[in-house]
Parts: sequence; C-alpha cells; structure tokens
Amino acid sequence: MILILLSLILIGYFIFDQKNFIYALMVFYLVFDMFDGFYKDLKVFAAIRYVLPLVMVIAYIIANKAFRKGDWIFMLITVYVTALLFFNPGNFMLSAKTAFALIISLSMVLVGNFFGSKRDFIKEFEPYNRFMLIAIPLYLIMANVLHIGEAAYGGGFSTGFLDTSRMYIAPIVVFMSIHYVLENKRSNLFIKSVDIFFITLSVILLVVITRRTSIGMLALGILTYVLLNRKIFFKIIIVFTVLAGIMVLAYPLYEAPLNAQLAERERITEVENYSETEPRFMETIYLFKHFKTSEDPSELFFGIQLFDTIDFGIKHFGYGRSIHSDINMLFYSTGLVGMVLFLIFFIHYFIIGNNKMNKENQQVFYPLLVMLLIVLVPGRFIGTFTFAPLLIFLLSAVKASKPKKLNRPIPVKKSLVNRPTKYPLRPINA
Repeated sequence: MILILLSLILIGYFIFDQKNFIYALMVFYLVFDMFDGFYKDLKVFAAIRYVLPLVMVIAYIIANKAFRKGDWIFMLITVYVTALLFFNPGNFMLSAKTAFALIISLSMVLVGNFFGSKRDFIKEFEPYNRFMLIAIPLYLIMANVLHIGEAAYGGGFSTGFLDTSRMYIAPIVVFMSIHYVLENKRSNLFIKSVDIFFITLSVILLVVITRRTSIGMLALGILTYVLLNRKIFFKIIIVFTVLAGIMVLAYPLYEAPLNAQLAERERITEVENYSETEPRFMETIYLFKHFKTSEDPSELFFGIQLFDTIDFGIKHFGYGRSIHSDINMLFYSTGLVGMVLFLIFFIHYFIIGNNKMNKENQQVFYPLLVMLLIVLVPGRFIGTFTFAPLLIFLLSAVKASKPKKLNRPIPVKKSLVNRPTKYPLRPINA
C-alpha cells in the first residue's frame, strides 16, 4: 500500500539520513494527504499519520537537544490543551485528534529554530520545495483524469483528496518557488523555465478551484515580498507578464471548469451580502451572542468544548458545520486563557527578535507571516497536517537561519613589516 511505503521511507530517513529527515517529513504529510482518502476507513492509517511522526519528532528534539529555556510557552500550551482534553472535551476522539494535530504543528517551531540555526535553510529547502511544486499540479490533473475524490462545491473540477484547506499548501510552495526563481543565481535556464511553468500551472489551478483564501495568501504574500525587496520589482513584473500571457493563451483549456466552479460558488461574487451569506461572519456573531448570554463564567475563561463545534453548527446552521475560523475556534475551545496563551506564543516566536534577521531572511519571513495571519481568519490551520506543520517550520527555520558566509582571502597590504624581502635567506653551504 502507498501509505505503508511512505511510512517506511520516512522511517528510513529518520534512521539513515536524519540530516534531511525534517524535509522528508514535510513532503510526507503532503503525499500522505494525496492518498489517505483511499484508506479513510482503516484506523491503522490514522495512527501512522498522528503517532509515527510525533514519536520521531520527539526523538529528534531530544536527540538534538532542540528544546531551549525560551520554549516554556510551547510547553505551557501543550499542558493546557491536554488538561482541557480531559476536563472539557466534546466528542473525545474528535477533540483528541484535533488537539494532537495542533500540538504536532506547533512543535515544528522547536524543530525549525534548531534546524535553521545549524543550516543555510533557505538554500537547502529548494529541491524539496520544487518537488512539491511539481507534485501538486500533477496530482490535481491526475485526480480529474482518474476521477479521484469529489468535485469541490459540486463543480466540474476535483482536487482529489487535497480538498478544502489542504490546498492552502499550494500558495506557500508557489511563493517559495517565485523567490527561488528571482534570487537563485545558480539555477540554469532550464531549471528556471521548469519552475515558471509549474508556478503558472499552479496559479491557474488555484483560480479554477476558486479558493479565496489560497489566492489571497499568494497575492498578499507576493505584495509583501515586493515591498521588502524593491530591487526585484522589474524582475517580478517580467515573471508575471510571462505568467499572465500563458494564462491568457491557455484560457480556453480551463474556461469550462472555471465557469462551472463560479456557478456553484455564486455566493463568493456577492460581496455586498457577505454579512447575510458568509458563514464565517455569521459564526462570529453567533459566538459573540453565546458568550454574551452565557451564565457560566468558566465557558468564557476555559472554553465550551475542546475542538468539537458540531453542536454549535447544528444549533445555529441546522447541520453539523464546524467553526471554520481558527480565531473563533480557539475562543470557543480554549476560552480567554487559551487566547492569551496563543497570543503570547505568536509574539514570542514570530515577533520578538525579528530585527536580528538579515535582510534576505526578512524578505521570505514576513510574506510567510502574512500568509499565516490570513489563514487564521478564515481558518482551518487547526487540525490540518498538509500545510500547518510546513508553515510553522518555514517561519521558525527562516527566522533562525543564517546564510553561510563565503571565506574569501583577506588581502594583506604591503608594509615595512610584511613586505617580502628583496634578498630571501639562502642556506649556507658549509
């Protein structure tokens, strides 16, 4: 089976090539989610997804002594969420799975800080990023040819098992690829051409599947990148001119599935009615009203049910719709105490000390940070393995990474002290 093979490969990396194990883990989560839908009824594969990576990550952290004194906030959140799991759960399995996924994702900050501090991370990550850049669009094409998964929103285009928030990985990978195309002077013309082709194909597919969050992540990430690196303004204009030209020429190829998707998602074009038709906006209002009228202060401080919002969806939407926004989900599940802890976590790891980063790392870090903030509003960071561990790992590793300096010979100026002698000493023949 594919998932068993993936697990064996990951174990092989951990045992024989621990230097690149974390890179392999990021790819593992993506490829695993491409095929897990075939085996969703087999609980053993849930154990592979949750338990196996966690055990290896914990072993990696312990073996490399990656835990630092400054990681107290991560431990505090882990203890708090675990306590809520036992004292304030909803459906225990649902609460446990989501809590487990969140802790694994947040643990990537420990790995990223250690990993980045020892390596020239941005440079080393390029081939793994290119693999994902190529794999994602090829998988989506295969999913439609072989009819894998269901068409999103009832339209004519399927994303296979990379449904809904799993596709948030695409803008992250595309952004990193754009950075490599513009800044990596070692890549030859063939490699850059391949990258640009798959960047264009990925953008077209993001447009076709009409994921607003994905498109917003990529657009605002690139805008932030340009503002921080204005010298590449003309380069990026050239890249996007080529990209736009290809998209225009290829439009007849994706016109039908795009129109089908837009017809199914008519709601996203009615901006003026968002307050009445957008569930994420409505869930915020309902949540505010609940806490306003609640007579139980413990709900306000410690949440209602840990990561189980099915009852909330049935009550306010008429069906078991979970809360989508991560901010709303954290408030509902962990209360004010949890919100404060997660805010401290965010400031501690992603705000404090940013001025110590070099300019190149800041140009990559802040667009990724913008993407994280965009995801937290519409949601689905919590509980998603496809992109959440990758995004946290990228942020922490980029922040900690220090590019290797070239060892250039230091020129020695001639002086009376170090000037070569005019008549070098010769051995005296006895």
